[in-house]
Amino acid sequence: VAGQSHGDFSGTWMMDPARSESAHQDVPIGPSTLLIHMTATELTMETTRSEGGKPAAFHETLTLRLDGSDTTHASDTDATVTGKAHWDGAKLVVETSREINGATVTTLYVHKLSANGLEMTIDKTLTVQHGYQGLLSARNMGHGVDVFVRGAR
Repeated sequence: VAGQSHGDFSGTWMMDPARSESAHQDVPIGPSTLLIHMTATELTMETTRSEGGKPAAFHETLTLRLDGSDTTHASDTDATVTGKAHWDGAKLVVETSREINGATVTTLYVHKLSANGLEMTIDKTLTVQHGYQGLLSARNMGHGVDVFVRGAR
């Protein structure tokens, strides 16, 4: 079973803002919670967070197959999200693509469990495909690492 041989990411995860780069960026992400459910073949990831001081929380639920194949569905914001997940050794890799304000935005999230399974780090890369080349292309990418602490399973 994939979840057993690669580690069990299932459970409720709360972001530790003191150790997470997303909480300290120009437009900080506020409290963030991930609810993950895994089977041998698929992953359901429910994300809830506040962004930029807005009282309304961002909420999204994605269900992805763990074989690396694409899954496409509407997100809670009515945008079409294409995503896929696969294993890279013990790391869980999740990739998404969506249109935001006319630009394609892709994410690459690499999840890794601590040795005791009580913490999860997510190495995040976000890229905005705006079509420019050269010097401006360096500005279309953001990178950071967030730390989550396990709550209930």
